[in-house]
Amino acid sequence: MTKIIKRDRQTSSADLVAAIDNLNPLLEEQEEDEAVAHLKKASATLRTAALGSDAYKAAIEDVIDAFEGDLELSAYTHSRKDSKEWTVAEQLAIASCRVLNLARRMKA
Repeated sequence: MTKIIKRDRQTSSADLVAAIDNLNPLLEEQEEDEAVAHLKKASATLRTAALGSDAYKAAIEDVIDAFEGDLELSAYTHSRKDSKEWTVAEQLAIASCRVLNLARRMKA
């Protein structure tokens, strides 16, 4: 039987900030400057705002909006099925999926 370890919100929050920090350089390589600035601002708020505060919740919404809104970062969440090489596209897919999934988890 597999034992499932539940993560607490503090750990998930720290993971989200780390995931954003990991994604930003990949987005910079794609010249997604507006998205990087948007995510850096949200990350800064997540670092300083109290867990569950209005500012914290707004930052989570901002992260999700970066993927689902005008910045359309959700395009990076799709991995290429044909590729047998580890490319920037796969790195972007993994990193962006991680950020989006953690943000959605924190919103719930």
